[in-house]
Amino acid sequence: MFGDDDELTLSILQEFKNSALPYIEELDAALAAQRTDGVKNLAHKLKSSSRTVGAAPLADICEALEEVAPRQDWVRILELEVSLRAELGAVVDFIEAL
Repeated sequence: MFGDDDELTLSILQEFKNSALPYIEELDAALAAQRTDGVKNLAHKLKSSSRTVGAAPLADICEALEEVAPRQDWVRILELEVSLRAELGAVVDFIEAL
């Protein structure tokens, strides 16, 4: 997506990592308060940035979370939360290994 500019690519990936970690804090707060609107908003933001950096599996999880949150299906929300954390962890590990 960013051509062959390795420095730019690494900079964008680092920015993604740095912005994604606070999103998890937002997710934690929304879950603790059982605010599905907060869960949905967080999932939307993380979905967009995940797609931008090519983290499609993470974006797909966020999309599913964004869709299920308004239905207040807490069982599914919590299942997706576990998946989101695992996939985000894998993406962060990949970025850190570069």
